[in-house]
Amino acid sequence: MQRALILFVAAASLFIPLSSALYVEVPDYNSGIASDGVHDTINGRYGDVIFATDSGISVYTANGTWYSVNARNPGETAYGMLAPLETMVTAVALDADGHLWIGYPGGLQIGDGTGYRAIQDLDFLKNLNINCIARWGNEMWIATGRAGLHRCHGSDWTWYKPLGPEGLGSYTVVSMAVDAASDALVIGSESDGVRVLKNRTGEVRFEQVTCRGDSLRGISEVRTDPFGGVYLFNSTTVLRYVPDEGVTPVLGAGNLSTFPVTINDVAATPEGMLLIASDNGIYGWNASGVALHLTSGDGLRSNFVKKLFVDAAGRCWFVVPGNVGYVPPTTGSATLDLSAVPVPTPVVTETPLPQTPAPVETSGEPAGLFDGVWAFFERLIGAVSSG
Repeated sequence: MQRALILFVAAASLFIPLSSALYVEVPDYNSGIASDGVHDTINGRYGDVIFATDSGISVYTANGTWYSVNARNPGETAYGMLAPLETMVTAVALDADGHLWIGYPGGLQIGDGTGYRAIQDLDFLKNLNINCIARWGNEMWIATGRAGLHRCHGSDWTWYKPLGPEGLGSYTVVSMAVDAASDALVIGSESDGVRVLKNRTGEVRFEQVTCRGDSLRGISEVRTDPFGGVYLFNSTTVLRYVPDEGVTPVLGAGNLSTFPVTINDVAATPEGMLLIASDNGIYGWNASGVALHLTSGDGLRSNFVKKLFVDAAGRCWFVVPGNVGYVPPTTGSATLDLSAVPVPTPVVTETPLPQTPAPVETSGEPAGLFDGVWAFFERLIGAVSSG
């Protein structure tokens, strides 16, 4: 009884309700983000965060203000004069010189610091529908429609067609991420699995990524792991891939909750926490299992979380129907940087995908972030008692 009382008092003294800590923005073209239809998000050059939305580009500046630009309202941005090709923006990226590349359903725009040039020529892009863009060193890689991949190096453009001699083997590439540790480009496709290009020089050869000899045909999404490697995922499974080491199962949807959940996105924090966007809020996963669970009751406005992005300032941006916001790194004395429990880099192992059930919430216990705080103090007091 005494132990439980101490635990409760210690936890309560540090806990600050998340609803008062979250930043939540209702889309408003004039004063906020243009739309909650976010397709892509990147860190900008000036401490800003750039969003590609279905209503244009929106930028959250370093001083906490918003501005948006689209085809109906062109204007001057921190990245030069912009007259967008279309209203919908599907992808954004910065090249090695800090110039903004913008993808649309009907073409590509490339900034030069003072303006933008449009690429709408099939001699450069074999399909004008831009799926995603990635910078790899001083090269830009662009995935378009069902036309595979394009590489731009300076003024040279190269097309890697589906089923071509380089072994791409993918028609519709939907995600790309660079593993900085091994300097490899990992490519996720709509229905043709995952491939990796390990060398930018010499002969280009795309290798298929497999797990225990099986192709990953059901895996389409790729996200960077700041500790090296990348995360691969679909609606039910998260894997971790390290080039030259292989694929490791991380978790299944059943590990997050005793009730069925769908995985919509993942994002890794520099502290070692893996965040999972689901139709039941945001889960935080570390070596101990589920260490965090944020829901609409914590201020997200909706349990259906569509996208996540951890920016350079450590904020975890989330997109829910009708709202966009972020979880700040810290608020007062309550730690919200999603790293209450130190987490080592995941270890590659050949053991089967873990299926341990998530802790069952008992009647009367507070939900959400308090679960993570409660577990932290239990471990802390247990360590003191054993000492």
